[in-house]
Amino acid sequence: MPLSHLADLPQHYLKPGELIRTEQPAVVTTVLGSCVSVTLFHRHSGSAAICHVLHPRCPRPEACDDRCDAAYRYAPCAVTAMGHWMSARGARPGQIEVKLFGGAAMMARRPGQNASHSIGRLNVEAALEAMEALHLSLKVADVGGTAGRKILFDTGSGEVWLKRLTPVDPIGESAI
Repeated sequence: MPLSHLADLPQHYLKPGELIRTEQPAVVTTVLGSCVSVTLFHRHSGSAAICHVLHPRCPRPEACDDRCDAAYRYAPCAVTAMGHWMSARGARPGQIEVKLFGGAAMMARRPGQNASHSIGRLNVEAALEAMEALHLSLKVADVGGTAGRKILFDTGSGEVWLKRLTPVDPIGESAI
């Protein structure tokens, strides 16, 4: 489907550490490297949510709630907040479309870097654990690798468009 229909919808740019929850159609755009975005969509209620998390673990998990100004920086906090918001709108876990993006090993292009221990990989694992704790089933995932991603989330349909970004050579490794 062409993206031209999205131009008429309100546009939002999701910054790292933010979360958007809405019942109105809109387009949310974000750019990911090692960060991850999780999208939740409940077709029956029209509820949609997306987060852009930076870190896999909250240093204060017992205090992770909407009153914490840093909560949405952490995968477990953001995913849990979105899941509870969906539940409050009558969505049961099996009815929610869940998609996961990002988690690139941005430094793995350098010699000696191990992609399996990257912050990106840890972010993906933490998001998956949070989903599992809420009994959410992943429908689509595009994670890992060494390149960033730009995503557009249509909150009215649950569709996500993805563009992989071309990796840039690390500073000092290109000939002049």
